[in-house]
Amino acid sequence: MWFPVAPAATADAYRLAAYTDGLVGAAKPGCDILLPHFDSGLRWADNNNPLPDDPLWDGGVRAGVTWDGTFYRDTARYPAGGQLFWSAYFKPGSAAGIKQGFWFNFGSGWSHLANDDPAQILAGASQRIYYDSGVNGWRLVIEATQFVTNAVVNVWTGTKTGGTDPVGIYQRESGCDPLASLTVEAG
Repeated sequence: MWFPVAPAATADAYRLAAYTDGLVGAAKPGCDILLPHFDSGLRWADNNNPLPDDPLWDGGVRAGVTWDGTFYRDTARYPAGGQLFWSAYFKPGSAAGIKQGFWFNFGSGWSHLANDDPAQILAGASQRIYYDSGVNGWRLVIEATQFVTNAVVNVWTGTKTGGTDPVGIYQRESGCDPLASLTVEAG
């Protein structure tokens, strides 16, 4: 009889293998919804007065930093996640505010932590890896914030069954990005 292997507390950081900006969430068929459009009701930037929430036409917003594909664990800022939860927002030294790690630009989109509050990590768009007992394995979620409406968009979600840590190949389940798989390595 087979028994599932219990996950163990593992590394403090993981990253997407061979990650470069645009690997996930580029304006491929489906993910063009992440880009601002002329008919979206978006306020247009004034080049003489750039503001942090001004859109950038290659994706993201002026306030964001480019996501490097890394996920961090921080049980002090997000105790609800426990030892088996990692998020891009938990980069050591990150804090609320412009270019402090709570606004990420990637591909054709961007993500923002809801109200700059780590306790609300699941209320906004986020990048995260966590153990999901429902699939007896690991789930990788990459979300973006849609321009104007700020709705959460599923960019890529996949799972890896089994194993004691998140390292391995995740198979796509859903999302606007059609990439079939992503590989996670220890950071």
